[in-house]
Amino acid sequence: MDDDDKQPFDLDSPQAIRQMNERQAKLGALAQEVALAALLELRRKMENQLPLNMSGDEARALLAAGLKMERAARGVQEPPEEEQVAPEGSPKKPN
Repeated sequence: MDDDDKQPFDLDSPQAIRQMNERQAKLGALAQEVALAALLELRRKMENQLPLNMSGDEARALLAAGLKMERAARGVQEPPEEEQVAPEGSPKKPN
């Protein structure tokens, strides 16, 4: 069978969407596993009073992600954007 005999694969078909969802679910689970390992390593470093080797931006991003995750798990809505604290160095929005 040569390339001319192959049927085009419909990326919008239910089968293709199901396969994509399965791939993305596996990748999402792997990303969570890697992130958890990194967080546990950071915790061990903290317990042993070792440097975390994180930039300020990385620490802020981790804090923001943790706050968002905790709020979602507790059913608390995110504060409106105008009430959120802008990361240091970010331009402030005019009132």
